Amino acid sequence: MRHRTALTWLVPLVGLLALVASAAGLFWPGGPGPSTFTTVHGQTVQLYGQGLYQKDTLFFAAAFKGLDVVTLAVFLPALLAAYWLFRRHSLRGRVLLTGVLGVYLYNGASMAFSAAYNPLFLVYVALLGSSLFAFVLAFVSIDHGTLAAQVSPQLPRRALAIFLFVAGLAPLVLWLSDVLGTLAQGRVPELLGSYTTAYTYAVDLAIIVPSVFVAGALLLRRAPVSYTLAGALLILLISVGVGVIATTTSQYSAGIAFSPGQLVGLIGSWIVLGLIAVAFTAALLRSLPTRANSSRAKAGRRAAPARVR
Repeated sequence: MRHRTALTWLVPLVGLLALVASAAGLFWPGGPGPSTFTTVHGQTVQLYGQGLYQKDTLFFAAAFKGLDVVTLAVFLPALLAAYWLFRRHSLRGRVLLTGVLGVYLYNGASMAFSAAYNPLFLVYVALLGSSLFAFVLAFVSIDHGTLAAQVSPQLPRRALAIFLFVAGLAPLVLWLSDVLGTLAQGRVPELLGSYTTAYTYAVDLAIIVPSVFVAGALLLRRAPVSYTLAGALLILLISVGVGVIATTTSQYSAGIAFSPGQLVGLIGSWIVLGLIAVAFTAALLRSLPTRANSSRAKAGRRAAPARVR
């Protein structure tokens, strides 16, 4: 009950902060205009020079603006829908809310740690903090044993686990190939630009990739927590697919060109993973009842040892 009380005000706070940050990113006026900048690594990069992201490189400023659009058009409505289901004591709503809050946590951390310092820095920090605590509270508010006992046997559990392993391998191979390749050549990643470190590489390799592998392994073992964890990661993968479409479109409109190999191998792969994640998320949610069924859950827990043996 305490978790629910805290979430009733934390979730609206997350939505409000995201609304402010995204609207400011799209409509902040002013700026000196585009300029070039030589980094400490000797790279010459183009700064966006306009609005809130004027100190960011053209590539990342356009990406941030695309993320702002998809936040207002997709992520905020998704948060409202999940929150509404959560308030109606929906079991599916709890899983959805946990996953959507994970998206805000990932994006909030990205803006707080990777965007060039700007007047909304404290908003990013507040979004990161509120989404972190809201995600944790939403995750622990779920009775994972009860949820696992009510999952339909029709859920393609092994196929979902295999998909998670593949989804974990994708950033592992892509990011390591870039990092190891540049390290071997004594240079920095091409897109590092004016930034001090490659935030996405660090977070994905240190947290997201291991989490996806762990979720897949736990699913194969039928661990109760695996269904909640898998649901949250699937929703994050969907957000990445949607985000890639929005950011790529924004970057194209800013004059950034991509090679056919990048469009197919990098951008296309994330979109395909996102589409597959949509199908598995739908299957997971369909396998759950709308509300927790205590009698079915108890029966499932009593039957669990027999299945293990």
